[in-house]
Amino acid sequence: MASKKPALSLQDLQQETERFMSPSTAKEKAILDAAVALFGERGVDGATTAEIARRAGVTEKTLFRYFPSKKDLVKRVLFPSLLQGGLQRSWESLEMLLKTKNASFKNWYVTFTKDRIAIATKSPALSRTLLMEIVDDPDLRTAVGALWFKHIRQPLVDGLTELQNKGSLRKEIDVNTLARAIHCLNIGYFLTRYVLAPGADWDEDGAEIEKMAEILANGSATKAGGGR
Repeated sequence: MASKKPALSLQDLQQETERFMSPSTAKEKAILDAAVALFGERGVDGATTAEIARRAGVTEKTLFRYFPSKKDLVKRVLFPSLLQGGLQRSWESLEMLLKTKNASFKNWYVTFTKDRIAIATKSPALSRTLLMEIVDDPDLRTAVGALWFKHIRQPLVDGLTELQNKGSLRKEIDVNTLARAIHCLNIGYFLTRYVLAPGADWDEDGAEIEKMAEILANGSATKAGGGR
C-alpha cells in the first residue's frame, strides 16, 4: 500500500517564500531569477534545468547542488506566488466593511477582487504558470484545493453570509453558489486579461472590476428577460 503524501501547509509555503526572498548566495539568486524568467516565458515543462543554468551563468551541476531536483526549484519559485496571491492575505479591509452600518455587497466585492488580483498582476506570466501547474499536477491541485477552501473560499462564504444577515443580499440567495460565481468570474477575468486577450482595451484604473461588481450586484436581465 502506497504511503499517503503529507498535506501541503501554510508553513511549507512560508518556508519556501522566505528562502526565495533571501537566497544564500549570488549563484542561488541567479538561478532563481533565471527560473522565474523561464517559467514565466515557457511554463515549467518548457524550461529545462540546462537552460535555467545557462541563463543563470552556472553549470547544471551547480544548479542541482542548490536544488536536488527540478521539482524543488519549481516549489521555490511558485510557492511565493501561491502564498502571496491569496492564501495568507489580510482580510481586515473586508472585515471593516462588514462592520459599517450600510455594508454594500458591491463595495465588498470590489475590495475582495482588487485584493486578490493585485498580487497576480505584478507578475502575470508567473501567475499564469502557477495556474497551469495547478491544473496539470493532481497532487498540487489537491493540496492547494484544501488550502484554498480554508483560507479563501470559507472566509468568502462567511463574509457573504454576514452581508446577507445585514440585509445587503436577498435572503433567497445561496451564498455558496454566489461564492462559486465570484471565483469563476475572477479567475476568468485574470485568464482573459493576461492570457487570451492581453491587448484588449482594459481599464487600467480598476473600472473593469467596478463594472463586474455592478453586474453581480444588480443582475443584467430585465423583468421581461427573466429578471426580478
